[in-house]
Amino acid sequence: MNHHNDQILKLMIECSERVRLAVINANRATLSESVGMGADGESTSRIDKLAEDAALACLASNPLHGNVLSEEIGFVDRGSALTFILDPIDSTSNATVSGELLESVNPASAPSEPGRDLPHNSQMIGFPYFAFSLAAMIDGRIVAGCVRNLPTGDLFTAAKGAGTRLNDVPVSTANITSLRKAWVALIRPSGDQGLRRVSEILVQAKRIRVTGCSALDIALIASSGVHALVNPNAHRPPNSGEKVVDYAAAQLILTEAGGVVSDTEGNPLPLDFDIARLTPVLAAATPQLQEDLIRSIHPD
Repeated sequence: MNHHNDQILKLMIECSERVRLAVINANRATLSESVGMGADGESTSRIDKLAEDAALACLASNPLHGNVLSEEIGFVDRGSALTFILDPIDSTSNATVSGELLESVNPASAPSEPGRDLPHNSQMIGFPYFAFSLAAMIDGRIVAGCVRNLPTGDLFTAAKGAGTRLNDVPVSTANITSLRKAWVALIRPSGDQGLRRVSEILVQAKRIRVTGCSALDIALIASSGVHALVNPNAHRPPNSGEKVVDYAAAQLILTEAGGVVSDTEGNPLPLDFDIARLTPVLAAATPQLQEDLIRSIHPD
């Protein structure tokens, strides 16, 4: 890893730690409240704003001073060749159900009972699968990526040409080359066309997972936790695809581990600053598995 990319990655890891602390220390019963509208045209929840503020403060305090593209505030141009592509919370729905359930089992107004309070740093309630994602782009190329599972703290990192690490341990993809042996994470089909496209995967894959957090799904492929991610909604109804903030960091994490990422036609994913663009993603542990998946979602 070159020295400059090493500095960038250290900053990104620090940002992920600050965001996790901000989420841990938040009043989780209020995290689902809408506090505005994001640059992507969707509602901004309190947890989105809280996490974004923590990340932006971290980036602003560092002398690297890159531009920022974030799901909530959009593009902040600082005239730099370096741009950070930020998703403060990937899968807000998973994050906010945690807060809603916490309030229902332990409301703030209820008297404390022995053994009732959760540990201070616990997010293991509801659906504990949501992430902080941050990528660094220089002159149109992703040079570093960081995805942190906020409930567990697990940290996926990669730098261009330096491989992928999970909790600072080198990882790589599994040598899975066919659908029949693959554990496949899916984006839920939207409508009859999406269901038709995914039908072979549902029948043929060894295991199916539907988690709702594409950044973590792609990162898990890098560490052999699953073997593929498929969004079958190539007809692109509203909200059916992934944004650049969802996949920019995870894409590098997977490719550095030996995997491949594309759209559902096999084309490279766009890496521009259009925060509203939606692209159905297909990611796989091996090129052979990618080919099998592309074939399976294009029925005759």
